[in-house]
Amino acid sequence: MSLSKLVLSRDLGDNRRLQVHENNEVFIKDLDTKKCAFFTPPRWKRFVGLIDDIKKQVWLAKVDITTNYLQHIGGMWHFSIDDKFPTVDVHRWYEDSSAGSSLKLTCVGIALRYFNWEKLMDAILDVENEIPSMIALLPCWHESWVDQMFCKKCSPYHTVVDVADVKAAEAKEEKCHIPPICCR
Repeated sequence: MSLSKLVLSRDLGDNRRLQVHENNEVFIKDLDTKKCAFFTPPRWKRFVGLIDDIKKQVWLAKVDITTNYLQHIGGMWHFSIDDKFPTVDVHRWYEDSSAGSSLKLTCVGIALRYFNWEKLMDAILDVENEIPSMIALLPCWHESWVDQMFCKKCSPYHTVVDVADVKAAEAKEEKCHIPPICCR
């Protein structure tokens, strides 16, 4: 995060704001508690691309249909929705190797009530209308899924062993000259 000029700020209710800076970094802040969700430009683009799926999960939770949604958006940041809580959470998570490599929630991030979520949807339209460069942003892109596994932003939980196993399997497949199942 760098110091940059604020370009756009929108009220999300309950003293929460969406802020876009000149370097296209986006923040959702709670001005009372100082909690914040931070989006790099690729992370923002990934989030915007997932909005329809997240909206569906919010709707399911609102009508009391069991949902336990967790979606990685880049780095160690995730969106989560649980029907037990009337919020859409944007938080950092970490991998707890002592608990069998399960993901655990951190305190870094923000929970948006459904009212704030609806205001955020309106604010996203404002961002796209007032800052056209935000539409042109690209999510993190890789030439292969192995490259994606090496990317710390896209796959923060993969280990070197995982990647080595995949590369060994690819090398073995190339030696055998067996076409992939999809090409047979």
